[in-house]
Amino acid sequence: MTAKLRQILFSVCAIVLAAIFIWLTLRQTDFQVLKQAASEANYFWFLLSMAISIFSYWLRAKRWQLLSEPIGHPFSAKAGFWAISFAYFMNLTIPRSGEIARATSLYKMEKVPVDKSLGIVVLERVIDVLFLGFFFLLTFLFNADTLTSFLSMSEGKSYDKFIYAGVAFIVLVTGIYLIRNQLKKLPFFQKIAEFIKGILIGVQSIMHLKKRGLFIFYSFAIWTCYFFMTYLVFFAFPATSHFGLAEGFFLIVAGALGMILPAVGGLGYPYVMSLAFTAMYISNGQSGDEGKMVGNYFGLLLYFAQVISILIFGILAFYFMPRISKS
Repeated sequence: MTAKLRQILFSVCAIVLAAIFIWLTLRQTDFQVLKQAASEANYFWFLLSMAISIFSYWLRAKRWQLLSEPIGHPFSAKAGFWAISFAYFMNLTIPRSGEIARATSLYKMEKVPVDKSLGIVVLERVIDVLFLGFFFLLTFLFNADTLTSFLSMSEGKSYDKFIYAGVAFIVLVTGIYLIRNQLKKLPFFQKIAEFIKGILIGVQSIMHLKKRGLFIFYSFAIWTCYFFMTYLVFFAFPATSHFGLAEGFFLIVAGALGMILPAVGGLGYPYVMSLAFTAMYISNGQSGDEGKMVGNYFGLLLYFAQVISILIFGILAFYFMPRISKS
């Protein structure tokens, strides 16, 4: 199967999955309640959430800049900011396409090799997983009942496919290892090896950081922004204004799972929010149906607010990137 065909199939699956999530969300949405919630919402908190999300772009750009310096490819924070804005914009079309778009756009602006940028992206994803694990731990400590209720909604699913995938991966790696000497002679394999080497150099950039304290600060600041992007929207609605930090920790974990789903434009997020609020209400001895209703309008309106900010800065990136380009 060619790479182009795989990309087409992946895109089709992402669109279908997005359509399923849209259908599931709309099917359980009471539009009169949504309309009333939208009319009563305090949009100051949405605007503040959007501003914080854009500020997190800048923090990501500064951290990316910090990681790129030790491997001999410095670039301006301004270029990094617009590359990240463009990446989020591209993620609205094809899931995970933003990673490639981010690296290639930076190359066009600052001539930073794509493979090394991708290596840094891989490193950042590892760091993100660690921080997500940290929030998972906080949720477990302060909101274990809600987390258990949320995870129980996924019970009964088969995990055989993961076992089969693991076995297939082991067989593939073993086969490549056995014929590695023959593969090394192929020009195509040599290009792949060189590309992987560039990625590894990017990943190893953290070992040569001179400003590790600043790197840690940026990492914590980015995830603090992610937390407040959701937490502050609690105050936009009367029904959620009483929630505290524990519920905020939980929604970070649930929201991250919603964004990880390979649906176009992150459209799994509103549906996952409805499940999250259902779990929150049930764990507090309240009606799960009421929680689902609140989660529907909370998730949809927060999702729309973030998409608006992504679209605005993604379109601005199309304007500013050519003006930074050194080509």
